[in-house]
Amino acid sequence: MSRYRRVAVVALSALILATVATTVVLVLAPSPASTLSGAVRAAEPKPSTTPTPVAAPTPSAPPVPAVCAATAPGVKEIYVSISQQHLWACTGNALFVEGAVTTGASALTNVHDATPVGLAHIRAKIRNTVLSGHDVNGRWNDPVTYWMPFNGGDGFHDAPWQKFPLGSPLYTTQGSHGCVHVALDVLAELYAWAEVGTLVDVQA
Repeated sequence: MSRYRRVAVVALSALILATVATTVVLVLAPSPASTLSGAVRAAEPKPSTTPTPVAAPTPSAPPVPAVCAATAPGVKEIYVSISQQHLWACTGNALFVEGAVTTGASALTNVHDATPVGLAHIRAKIRNTVLSGHDVNGRWNDPVTYWMPFNGGDGFHDAPWQKFPLGSPLYTTQGSHGCVHVALDVLAELYAWAEVGTLVDVQA
């Protein structure tokens, strides 16, 4: 082999080795795209498995009953609505107790049994007594546990003899002789709370 051919073979071999080395380097080196993707994945936060605590809502103050809104601060007042057949007892604008009632038999034409409307005051507080009276329809002697008169012979008392529910529209013909019938449990609270002189407001 001539000197020139040997030089050519050596040069060609060197070129082949250089090409192979370059290919190996290119295969082993990570591509820029894969490197960037790995960096992004590493920076992404893992989803949290712990729920975010939610603050409990602050309880709002109970609404002031509309019927108590006009009561002066510190004053005790009992409201009776004939049309609603209901009673509310308020200290200032705070409701103390409420309940269904039965008022006077206003539809009777031969007697005047309607409960009088307007302002009055508790005149007395009496336990375990008998309410007696009479009119053209007969006499009555009714034992009661609590009696609080506020307008002449009309007042608050329990009525264990009443056969229909308190709050019923039957009051117009089967109601009281002018008094306000109250449930025994409500009346017990009212009796302990009210004082002689407590204001009573009976509304139509």
